[in-house]
Formats: sequence, C-alpha cells, structure tokens
Amino acid sequence: MILTVFLSNNEQILTEVPITPETTCRDVVEFCKEPGEGSCHLAEVWRGNERPIPFDHMMYEHLQKWGPRREEVKFFLRHEDSPTESIEQGGRQTQEQRTQRNVINVPAEKRTENGVTVLLGITTELLQVASNRMRDGSSLRQTLQ
Repeated sequence: MILTVFLSNNEQILTEVPITPETTCRDVVEFCKEPGEGSCHLAEVWRGNERPIPFDHMMYEHLQKWGPRREEVKFFLRHEDSPTESIEQGGRQTQEQRTQRNVINVPAEKRTENGVTVLLGITTELLQVASNRMRDGSSLRQTLQ
C-alpha cells in the first residue's frame, strides 16, 4: 500500500510512502522529513477536520479502517511538534500554536506527466532533496520486497 503525504499546505509538494502492516506513524514522519530537520508530525485531514496521528499508531490498520472513505482523507507532514506529544509531555499550546504551520511555499509552474504533477522552476536544493527521497524510497521498497 502507498500513502501520499503532502509536505506543504498548498498540496504541490508530496511524497509517496510505502506502508506495510508494521509501519508506524513515526516511520512515515522519518521517511518524509528532511535529514536533520526538527520536530514534525503527521496529520490527517478529512472534511476540513485535522487530527494529529500519534507516533506509535500503526498506519496500515489506520488506512484499512477508513475503508471506501480513504480517498477523502489527506495526510500532511506538519513541520512542528505534535500537539498530542506536547500535551503528553506536560506542555500546553495556544490555539495559535496549534494552527500555525511552518511550510515551504514554492511558486512554480505545473505540468502533468504520466498522471504525476511535475513542478517547474524548483531550486537545485529542492531537486536534490527530491532525488534523495526517491533514492531512499527505492531502497525502502527493495528492503520491503
């Protein structure tokens, strides 16, 4: 099973994560975030409602439970501490902190090739990041096979 994770609010930058019955939310977050990047969490959005997913959550089961509504759910990597993890550690957050998103906005032209949206005008650095993610994904897929 493949999970599409949007890396920004504008849904232009995404990655696809292979999911097995043993894959946790933490595995997905680690796969998606940049090397050396600080705290991130995975959030699901359904009908305008956003919910952070706990790191120990088993993603395969989670996706199966959505059943036919799975297509209505979108997953986003949020570039901030998880509200659930912060609360568990005794921290409190304001509403502003819970809704604030640290994302990369990349103005770019789009075109579609083989059903995949391709961004034009991305910086060399972002292309390198994408290349690294693809390489890491290929390695993970080979490991899982």
